[in-house]
Amino acid sequence: MSQVPEAAARAVIRDLEGRGLELRSLWRERTVVLVFLRHFG
Repeated sequence: MSQVPEAAARAVIRDLEGRGLELRSLWRERTVVLVFLRHFG
């Protein structure tokens, strides 16, 4: 498995309810697939 840079692991994202959480908290217990979408329009 590849290593995730510490700065990326500490990045804060928002869940569907608007709560902030660190990326690394998502993969503590299971595998995570992270998809970035960009809206053009």
